[in-house]
Amino acid sequence: MLDAAALIAQKTPGGVPALAQRMGVSANTLQHKLNPNNATHHLTLREAMALQQVSGLPYVLHAMAAGLDFIALRCRPDDAQGDVVEAFMRVQLAMGEFTSAAADAQLGHGVTRNALRRVEHQANEAMASISHLVSALAAQVPNRLQE
Repeated sequence: MLDAAALIAQKTPGGVPALAQRMGVSANTLQHKLNPNNATHHLTLREAMALQQVSGLPYVLHAMAAGLDFIALRCRPDDAQGDVVEAFMRVQLAMGEFTSAAADAQLGHGVTRNALRRVEHQANEAMASISHLVSALAAQVPNRLQE
C-alpha cells in the first residue's frame, strides 16, 4: 500500500510538493511518510484518503482491496432507479457493450491500450448494472419477522 501511495506522488504533476500543498501538510513530512525506508513517519488513513482525493488516483484503495481479495469499482448512479425490469434490460445492454468491446479489441493487430481501457470500462459498467439488478431484486424480498 505504501508503494501505491508513493506511485501517486510519482504520477501527480508537481509530485510531493504539489500534493502536500493541496493536502495542507508539510511537503517534507509527506515525503518522509511516503519513503518506505523511513521507520519514524507513517501515513495515516486520513492522509491516505486525502492523498487519493486530491490526486484523483485511487491506488491505495485498489492495493487494499487486492490485499483482501476484493476489487473496488467506481460507483455510478442506478439508472433503473430500483425498477427490476429496467435493471435487467440495462444488464443485457451492458453485457452487449462489453462483448462488443472485447471482440473489437481482438480484431486487427494486437490489443491496444485504448481497446483495453474500453474493455475495462465496459466490464465495470456491466458489474455495476448487475449490482443494481441484485439490489432491485433484494428490495422486493418481503421483510418478515418469521419465515
